[in-house]
Formats: sequence, C-alpha cells, structure tokens
Amino acid sequence: MSISKSIRSRATLGLSGAASLLQASPAAAHGFGQRYDLPLPLSLYLFGAAAAVVVSFIIVGLFVRGGAPSAGFDRRVYLMPRGIGRLILHPAPSIVLKVFVLALFAVTVTAGFIGNQDPYRNIAPTMVWIIFWVGLAYVSAFAGDIWALVDPWRTIFEAVARFPGRPLPSPRLHYPEALGVWPACLLLLIFSWIELVYPSPAEPRHIAWFATAYTLLTWAGMVLFGEETWLQRGEVFTLVFSTFARLAPTEIDRRERICLLRPFAGGLLAGGPASPSMTAFVLLLLSTVLYDGLLATPQWVAAESVAAAVLGGGESAVLVVRSIGLVGFWLFFLGVFIGVAAIMARLAGGICSTREMAHHLALTLVPIVIGYHLAHYVLLLLVQGQYIVPLISDPFGFGWNLFGTAGYRVDIAIVGARFAWYTAVTAILLGHIAAVSLAHIKAMRLLPGRAVALRAELPLTALMVAYTILSLSIIAEPIVERREVAQASPAALVVPNDALIPGSGTGQLEAVGPGKQARQKLTYRLLGGAFHDGTKMNAADLLYAYMFAWRWSGRGEAYDPVVAAATAPLRRALMGVRLAGSDTTSKSFRLGDFKVTRELFIVDVYLAIAPGDPEQDAAVAPPWSTLPWHLLALMEEAVVRDWAAFSDTEAQRRGVEWLDLVRSPTLNARLLGLVEEFAATGWRPETLRDLVSADEARGRWTALAAFFREHGHFLVTNGPYRLKSWSADSVSLEAFRDLSYPLGVGSFDAYAIPRRGWVTGFLRDGDRLQLTADIETVIKFGRGYRLEWQPVQSIAPDVLKRAAPECRYVVFDGNGQAVFAGAVRPGEDRRFVIDIGGKLADGHYILAAEIAVGGNVMKAEIRRYEFAVP
Repeated sequence: MSISKSIRSRATLGLSGAASLLQASPAAAHGFGQRYDLPLPLSLYLFGAAAAVVVSFIIVGLFVRGGAPSAGFDRRVYLMPRGIGRLILHPAPSIVLKVFVLALFAVTVTAGFIGNQDPYRNIAPTMVWIIFWVGLAYVSAFAGDIWALVDPWRTIFEAVARFPGRPLPSPRLHYPEALGVWPACLLLLIFSWIELVYPSPAEPRHIAWFATAYTLLTWAGMVLFGEETWLQRGEVFTLVFSTFARLAPTEIDRRERICLLRPFAGGLLAGGPASPSMTAFVLLLLSTVLYDGLLATPQWVAAESVAAAVLGGGESAVLVVRSIGLVGFWLFFLGVFIGVAAIMARLAGGICSTREMAHHLALTLVPIVIGYHLAHYVLLLLVQGQYIVPLISDPFGFGWNLFGTAGYRVDIAIVGARFAWYTAVTAILLGHIAAVSLAHIKAMRLLPGRAVALRAELPLTALMVAYTILSLSIIAEPIVERREVAQASPAALVVPNDALIPGSGTGQLEAVGPGKQARQKLTYRLLGGAFHDGTKMNAADLLYAYMFAWRWSGRGEAYDPVVAAATAPLRRALMGVRLAGSDTTSKSFRLGDFKVTRELFIVDVYLAIAPGDPEQDAAVAPPWSTLPWHLLALMEEAVVRDWAAFSDTEAQRRGVEWLDLVRSPTLNARLLGLVEEFAATGWRPETLRDLVSADEARGRWTALAAFFREHGHFLVTNGPYRLKSWSADSVSLEAFRDLSYPLGVGSFDAYAIPRRGWVTGFLRDGDRLQLTADIETVIKFGRGYRLEWQPVQSIAPDVLKRAAPECRYVVFDGNGQAVFAGAVRPGEDRRFVIDIGGKLADGHYILAAEIAVGGNVMKAEIRRYEFAVP
C-alpha cells in the first residue's frame, strides 16, 4: 500500500527534522488516538452499574420462580425436520468451509515462515491475534460453535487417518478421567502467557513455529487418546469456543446430526455441574482478559517497575513479574470464587458442599467472560481488524495485489473512545445481569426453597458487583481523561531531586537537586514505536531531544543561533523531566494488546509556566522524538567536524554546507564512513553512556548503515510515511503500514489534501455577529479525489465533524488596534456566532474573519466586515 505526494520545500531535511523533534505535539497513548471526557464522573457510572446488578438480582428474585425459568431455557426448536437443518449439515457447505479455513491456515503458517518478517506486512499476526482469537470468539458466542465444523487440525487428521477409506484408528492410551480438561487449562495458560507476557508474539516466524508445535501436539493427543477425547478435553481452542458457544442460540453437532435453536444462554444451564478442571478453566478465561486490561493501567506499571527493580531490573525481570502476575491473578480469582462458594454453602445450611456449589455455578460466569471480552477487544476488531483487507491481497508482504485490496486504507476513526466506553459499559453490565439470572436459576434447581436460594445468592451478587466496578475501572483507564488538579499554591509543587535537566552547552543530564519548584507537572503516557531503520524507540531517544536543545543553545563550541532561538521557549519552561516508568512488553495492535515493537513510557515533565490550556501546556516540552538518538548524534558529529551546519546562517558564517541528510552525495559518503566506524566501535555520545550500552549502540549504527544502503539517504524517522524519492526542489513520500506508530496510516490525510473555507455571509443580530461559510469537501473515487464546495448548512453531520471547520477572527477598533480575537465552531444552526456583548465600547469596528478546515489556514481568504456599537 503506497501513496506518493510531491511536497515542495526549500528547507533542508536535516534542520527540519531536528526542529520537528523539538516542536512535536504529544502523541495519544492509546489505540483510540483520543480521550473521552465523560459527561458524568466515573464514580457515578461505577455506582450506577453496580446498582443495576443489585436491582437485577432483586427483580430476578421476586419474579423468577420455581420451574418456570427452567422450562423457558429448556425450549428447543429442532431444525432437521424443517429442511434448513439438513442444508446446514449437508456435506457440501461443510466441505467448502473446511477447505477455505484449511487454506487460510496453510497461508498463515507459510507466511510466517517465508513471508516478510515485518509484522505489519505479514498476514500471520493479524489472522491469529485478531481474526481468529477475537473475531471467532464473537462468532461462537453469538452465532454458534462454527469452530467444531471447520477446525483445520481435525480436518487434516481425519483426511490422513482415513486415507484411503479406512476408519479412524483406535486410541492407543486410555485418557484418565481425573485429568478432566486440565491439559486444555494448561495450554490456555501458555497461550495467555504468549499473548500477554512473551516479548515477541507478533513476529510472523514465531507465530509459525508456535502453530507448528501446537499442530504436532494436537495430532499426538488425537493419536494417543482418540480424536474426540483430545479435542473435548485437551485442545484448548475447541474448549474455549465451545464454552463461548454455550451462550449462542444454536446448537450444531454434525456427528449426532443435531441442528437446533434454543434461548440465549440455554447451553449454560444444560447438563450437570462443571468439573474441578472446567471450573478452573472458566476462571482462567475470566482472569486473563481482566489481566490484559490491568497491564495498561498506571497503577500496574508503577507496581511492576518496583517489583522488577527488586529482581535486578531489565526485561527479564519484567517477564518474571508479569508471569507471576498472570498466574497469581488467576489463582486469586479462583480463590475468591471458591471462598464465595463456601459462604454460599454455609448460608444454604450445609445442603451442599463448597465444591458442589462452585461446580454448579462456574458456567454462570461465562456471560461475564464474554462481556469482558467484548468490552476489551471489540475496538481492536473494528479498527485493527480492517488490516485483513489489504493483507488478504498481499499475505506474504511481497508487494502483491491478488484481489485488488492491497491499497485499502484503514479508517482508524471508524469508532472512537465514546463508542468504546458505552460499548464496554453495556457489555459488562449485560454480562453481569445475565450471570445473576443464570445463577438464580441454578440455585433454585440446586437448593430446596426460594428463600434458601435467595439467601445463598447474596455473596455471589456482592462478588459480581465487585467484578463490575473492577472491570469498568480497568476499561476506563485508557479512555477517560484524568488530568491532575492544579496545585492551589503553584510554589508548593516541588520538583523531585532525581528529576533531570540538561547542562547548558553540554547537554549532559544532571539531577535537579533539592529545593527546585515548578508551577505544574504533566504526566505523559507515550507509545514508542519503531524507527524506519527497524530500531525500537527507547528512553535515550526521548531524553536526547532535550540534550540536543541544551547543547546547541549554550555559548560554547557547540552553538547554533537558530537552534537556540527555536528551543528558547522549551528551555525557559522546563524545570525537570523524570522517566517514571516504562512497559517493555507492551502490545501494539491496541493500547498495547498486540505486542510488536512499541513500548509504553510514563514521563513526568515539570514546567515553570502556570497551568493554562491543557493542549498548549502539553505542547511546550513534550518528551517525544521523531528522530532516533543515533541520527541526531550523527548530525552533531558532522557539525562538530565542520562538514556541515544545522542552519543556513551558521553554514554561511563558517563556510560549510547546510546539513542535508539526503541530497548531498559528498556528505552522505562521509557520514557512511562515520557510521561504519561507529558500528565497529559501539560509539555513543558521552552524555548517553549511562543510558546506552556499546552493544546497543553497535546495533543502532549497523541498522542505520543498512537503511542507507537500501534507501540511499539517512533521513530515518518514525511513522507511516517514509521518504521515497527526491529532486532538487521536491520529494515524494511513501505511505506504508506501520502499526507501531500511535497514529495509523491516513491520520495525516488532512495535510496531503488541505481544504479551504470561505466566509459567505455576515449578519448582525444585537450582540451577536453571525457568519455563514462554505468549505471544501473531499469526494473520493478509486485512488483519485476531487474537491467540492458545499455550504456548511448542507453538509452531513459526520462529514462536518471530520472537517472540523472553525472561524478565526480578530476585531479592530477605529484606530486599527486589535481589541479582541478568538475562534468559534459552528452552532446547531451551522452558523458561526461571535458574542460581542459587553466586550466593546461605543464606536466603529472592523471584523476580520477566516475559515480554517481541519486546522488548515494555507491560502486562507480573510473577509472584513464593518459594524458599530451600539
């Protein structure tokens, strides 16, 4: 997928890259790319959801009696006599589905082994972690157990075992009944560890090897214990999807020729109590989804950092902490559930034991599992799931376009944080209400008398209320805006002693020390991605931007007046920066749930400016780098050696060329020699020796040299746009799928297709100045587009929201002095209204106004209108 746009520029790429790093805006730290400011405090949502669970328990207890619910949930509509059942179970549709899924399985594994190993250009990560693990779970829960029909391991095993026409072989070993589904439970724990803890689960070759190993294990189990026995007790995905399918309104069994409809959740009440292993399995499903969300919370990150430091620090320590957390979270949930079951058994008067109570109620938790799963993963499926469209045409990343979809551009704004929040609330709430209802029915069946059942259910209802509050709190963490309240006395905000500040003229990071005070503290949660040379962003990249600003602004050997002027606001405002923590095993397909090359950094920045507009404050000194530290260091070495200068001013004064990382063959040859020398020695700046080891530096320089040999230039940055070709006065950029970047491909379309607006009318209505406007809208067709004028009043609401037109204005008095200025968005009647009530003295005034569309003010047309007060 590539899009090229010519961009004319006179400024050299080297200085513009350095300037962009120093002026970058803070990036969103979640896959949403936005925050959602709840209309009500989060506490009210938590209280309301918990109250709804309690009310549902009361309603169920009052109105659901005796055997009525049992009769309702036991209803079945058999489809075999109606014809549709015979069609569903006919061999032809089944064979087509099996062949299709088998082909997808083969392509996925093959792509993992021989395809492009970039996870963003290989179908394996998207197919396994999104389409299979997330998408198929929803199909199973709301449609039926389709996995039992298309399981490729079963398909291959049966085809081989029965060829040519012989029956399936008999099991070689007897499966111990005591094992239950413990093998599947263990495999689910391993699978969850790969998903949540293992550092590289999204690397295609790793996925292929895991799939191969699991295939051999599954076939071995089927040979030893029998096909059906192993699939029902040892094959983890069969058990997961069949458990989810108990909620579905269908039941299909091709072997028993059963095809029927039933009420939703009817399958969860059918059959006897769960086994001990099945109880543990359901609790593991429940705990892993919540643990996944917990990993993204600041509270966990802080605790994890402390625990990892106790173990010696480093990525291995983090892996140990997360592994312990995964198992511990499961055992905690299991222990709490068994404890509640013990209390329920006691309240029931000892009619049944703790074990019996737990086993009878275990499957009633499945709606909660599905609700959590939906709340946590639906955004992943809707947004990142779109990547399957281009990947299906180019599964190996070889540049193919088999089905004409390789150019599909993912719409990352298809849903937002608002949708995610209300979906999460609805899914979690409905899951708990369903669980309360099912638990009541189970208790009525198990215990004699309605009063005994209601009394015994109280602890379980309390547990579900606690689950509701916990789950919504975790889900809300990356969605809800949580900005710290400004200190009542700005002088009381003390900068921590271990916060860092660069030294003037050297850039060397030094501890702030005691006694320093700031006016405000900003905490950034940044998702680091991959740079274009394949290296991963780390703390050195974030901090070296500050070092660069201070080093080249001091009156010493390293000085550039343009850099000093550009960074002066930053240097005046910054009182200290502190890396509060990092999440080294973050995932990247969503707020960290699909692990690729991203890392979540938590950085505290202390400023000398008083709190004002949050967006403006956050843009003063953000810890974000668009250039890796090794490229900045290479540029510095070129300047120090008098090969080039950062600015045109210094280049003319010193008689050297203006630093250009792309269009200067002479400089590029010198830089390549320097990079090769640094790769051999593991060189890094003296100021980075505490942050970067020689081996890490060697890897950086080796990657940069490889990038130059492939692309012919040194302009390494990050994001989904990469320099493709250039001439003396223009460049072409190539867009590619870079899922490690917090913003997806298409996020910068507004810059590629800048749109304009015009004020078309002016009306004075008392103290209100009303303006009407037309704006350009983009009409796309195929790979082309055209711009059309449309009145703001006639534009569809969703299109208008994306265009975000804004009227920016200045009011001048009769002497030409600016009196006041501002910006307004269109109101409900689509007019731009400026309120001048009480703001102007009597006299004549001129209103100058322009329309900005999507923040674009290039070639803006300014209209002037005269008016008088009164």
